[in-house]
Order: sequence, then structure tokens, then C-alpha cells
Amino acid sequence: MQLRDNLKAGLEIARAFVRRPGVRRATAVFQYALLACVVVYLIIRLSEVGWSDVLGELPESPLFYLIFVLRYLALPLSEIPTYEIVWRRPLWRRFSAFLRKRVYNFAVMGYSGEAFFTLWARRNLDLSDREIVAGVKDNNLISALVSNIATAILVTALFFSGRLMDELDALPGSAFLFGLAFASASSLAVAVIVFRRQIMDLPEGVMSKLIAINTVRTVFVLALHVLLYRSALPGPALSTWIIFVALQLVLSRVPFVPNLDIVFLTAAIHLAGTVNVPEAAIAGMLLAEAGLSQIFNFALFAATTHLALNKPDEAAISADAGDTRG
Repeated sequence: MQLRDNLKAGLEIARAFVRRPGVRRATAVFQYALLACVVVYLIIRLSEVGWSDVLGELPESPLFYLIFVLRYLALPLSEIPTYEIVWRRPLWRRFSAFLRKRVYNFAVMGYSGEAFFTLWARRNLDLSDREIVAGVKDNNLISALVSNIATAILVTALFFSGRLMDELDALPGSAFLFGLAFASASSLAVAVIVFRRQIMDLPEGVMSKLIAINTVRTVFVLALHVLLYRSALPGPALSTWIIFVALQLVLSRVPFVPNLDIVFLTAAIHLAGTVNVPEAAIAGMLLAEAGLSQIFNFALFAATTHLALNKPDEAAISADAGDTRG
């Protein structure tokens, strides 16, 4: 009990610090400055490769674009049943809210989607603040647990395969980055498992269901990611694309990364020399992936703007009430 109180007190102190106006401004300035540096470097790097060559190497396979859509929608679709289990509410008609949550997390900043989703739930769901906060917290802890375990397993498997360091010598600081990702992912996973009773408010049997859904989702998304690259460039060995996917998974473990797709595109171009295909082909494939992500993010952000307004979704509330009565 004392440990749980100490953990909650520590979290409240951390939240209060992060919410300070000066800290929020400094964080925003740092993120935009970092993103600006990444974008400038990316433009320079692609200019060296040749824009015409890169654009001429955009993937032509329709399978590439189909797999991209499936991978993009996998997260919001899998989150609906997990929140239905925790909140005991029908949520499939609220799919647009889960889409906007994804856009915030991937296009703006990690966990900004949770902030939006918490505020949205308070306006639109018949739940107490405690139920909402606990549901968001517990779902994110389970998702992080599964993601961290997957990261640790993937990095370990690549290390023992003998290909990890050979492939990543082209990326400066890769040994430190992957080592840090393995250490942080492993320690966080262990911490969640050991202190789960102190930091989570899940009823008996719910945690196993959430872990199962998140595990299926994680494996499915990783497989789709590998197949995405394979469909565009089938020549290189499958292990090469697993390295690329591992790199993005590692980058996703770094907190406060602004716009993961662009950061990954920049880092992955460094690995082009390790693949027996033209550098322009790698850049074209990754540019298509990043471009599609930005197009989807912008379009869905605009399409779900109404969810950010300070009013409830009356149509969905009426539909949910009908489901309840039925």
C-alpha cells in the first residue's frame, strides 16, 4: 500500500512538473527545433541522391499500398475492444475518436493522443473521471508492456543471429541506440510485471485479455511492416527488412520523438548502403511510406476536427443508448 501511494505521489509530481508553462514551452521548442533539423537534413540527403531518381523509384506494387492501409488501421481497430473490455461500453461507433488518437500520437508527439482521448471521453462517455483515467492508464501500460517485450525479443534475436551489428555499422550510434532500447524496454517490462498490482486497477482476468489482444496486434503489425518493404523491394533478404522494422521499433521507444515517420525515414536512409539495391530505390520506398503517413494523418485530422470541439457526439450517444436498451 505504501509503495502504491509513493508511486502515485511520484507520478503526480512528474505530471505537475510537465504541466508547468515554462516546461511545456521548452519541450515544444525542442521538439520543433529537432524536427526542423531532421527535415533539413532529410532534404539535403535526398537532394544528394537525386529527387528525380527517388520519385522515379516510388513503389509500383498495389500490394504495398494495401498493406500500408491495413497497418495504419490495425492500431485503432485493436484498441476498440481493449477499451470496451475496460470501460464496459460499446465503442465501435466511436472509431473516429480512435483514429484521431492515433494521429496525435504519431504525427504530433507520443502520448498526446492519450491527452486528447481522455478529454474526449470525459465529454462523450458516461464514465467518472477516475474510470476514464484508470482505463487510459491501464490500457497504455499493457500496450507498453507488450511493445517493450517485443522490442527486447526482436533486438535479442537479431543480436544472436549475427546480423545486427553488421547491418547497423552504417548508422552512427546504432550500438548505443539498440542497447539503450533493449535495456529500457526490458527494465520497463519487468517493472510493470512486478508492480502491476500497485499501478493497475484491472479486475481479475482482464489483464490477460488485454495482453492477448495487444500481442496479436503487435505480431500482426510487425509482420505487415516487413511485408510492406518486401512487396516494394523483394530482392534483399527478409532479415534486412526485419532490421529496418527493428530500427523503427527502437525509435518508437525513444520518448518525445517528433513525427516518428520522418525521423525513421532519415535514419533508415543511412542503412541503404547495407542493401544490394540502389539507394534511390530505398529512399523512394521510405518516402512513399512517410508521405502516405502524412497524407493519412492530415486527412484524418481534418476529418475528425469535430471531435476536438467542446460538445458531445450526440449521434453516437443516441446510438449507444439504443444498443444498451437493445
